[in-house]
Amino acid sequence: MKKVFKLLFAVIVFFVLGYFALGYISSFVGWYGYKKWRYRVSTSDIEESKKRGVFVKELHFQIDSFSGTLENFKPYIEKGFKFGLHSSKETIPLKNSNYPYQLRFNYRPSNEITILIREDELIKFDSANASWGYLKHPEITDTIILIIRGENVHSGNIKVWQ
Repeated sequence: MKKVFKLLFAVIVFFVLGYFALGYISSFVGWYGYKKWRYRVSTSDIEESKKRGVFVKELHFQIDSFSGTLENFKPYIEKGFKFGLHSSKETIPLKNSNYPYQLRFNYRPSNEITILIREDELIKFDSANASWGYLKHPEITDTIILIIRGENVHSGNIKVWQ
């Protein structure tokens, strides 16, 4: 009977240690495999931007043609940055970038709603990729229009200006 318990205990310990070892290996491969520290990143809300020390200024906004509410929506400009070599908690400022600033806002204020920069508005930035705008200086010179989308949600627009 003792042998059965010892064997069962050994099997359980093996699986528990294996579970934690696979989690660690997966995390290690994911972080270092994707080389997340090489790419420009941004914050998801104004509080995180302030905590990381990259916050520059809050912007004005007006919500048009949207019947719902947007809690915690605040557009702002922040300095671009990268993650540290060993952790996403480290904040490494961009060096030698022609576009060191970026427009940010909480693009997922709820599970039902997504907010995006309207595609034709990306030309108002000094540089842009498919969905985000980057700036040479910490200012926007024109009103930027964002769109509100979601499931079972009436879409709307948000005007953002300095």
